[in-house]
Amino acid sequence: MADVTIDEFTSYIENRKDASGLNLSGLNLSNMQMQNLKLRGANFTGCDLSKSDLSGSDLTRANLRGANLDQAILRNAIFIRANLTITDMRGADLRCANFEGANLSGAASNSGQSTARVIGANMHKVNAQNANFLNSILVRVNFNSSNLYGANFEGANITRVSLQGAKYDIDAFDRAIGV
Repeated sequence: MADVTIDEFTSYIENRKDASGLNLSGLNLSNMQMQNLKLRGANFTGCDLSKSDLSGSDLTRANLRGANLDQAILRNAIFIRANLTITDMRGADLRCANFEGANLSGAASNSGQSTARVIGANMHKVNAQNANFLNSILVRVNFNSSNLYGANFEGANITRVSLQGAKYDIDAFDRAIGV
């Protein structure tokens, strides 16, 4: 995995180069335009990606552990088998994103001030154990065969959510909306 500086990564973006496998850990990448990039297996551990636009980017198997995605635009982004543990996704736009097989354990999607919009997303076989979906918008999300034990869905809009084969606490959705 090649370590790169912010300037080197900016060059990748400007030249539309394949940035798969790059080590970007700890970089401040906030407010960056990174649409439709190939970032497979890239390491974003601890990165600040707040308010960045990664729409349509492929982050398959990327490591985003502890990354800040607050208010990021992630529409149609691909996070297949990505590591998003303890990631901050408050206010992120996750419409139609694909999280199949991703690890979201301990991730937060709400701070009480900004709410994640997860509309039409694929979260099939996701590990979202202890994830915080407080007051999030989770309309038409596929959570089939996912681990949702300990996840907080209080005040979340779960209209037309699919939970076939999902594992969750018996009272997980008692305080959710659209049940």
